[in-house]
Amino acid sequence: MTDDWRVDDLALCISRHERYPPEVRPGAVFMVRAVIADMPDLAGGAAGTALNFRGVRELGPRAAYCARRFRKITPGAPDRFDAEVIDLMTDAGRMGR
Repeated sequence: MTDDWRVDDLALCISRHERYPPEVRPGAVFMVRAVIADMPDLAGGAAGTALNFRGVRELGPRAAYCARRFRKITPGAPDRFDAEVIDLMTDAGRMGR
């Protein structure tokens, strides 16, 4: 589902439109800068969610990247190493009080 996009989400490109710049290609990951709900499809399709990304040029004042061509990357649960680092940081914070 594309309706749960938020600013700062990570987006994995799964397909590209010929209007997209070359860096916006399948496998590339971008950080969402803006989410536009109900963006009209200028080609006559249904309106839908559109995205703009940090560090990627905008397509124009009435255009953005179709969210259906991207998948949200949801970070997984912390692995063992992450958990150890979090514990160390938490303990260090407690010691400074």
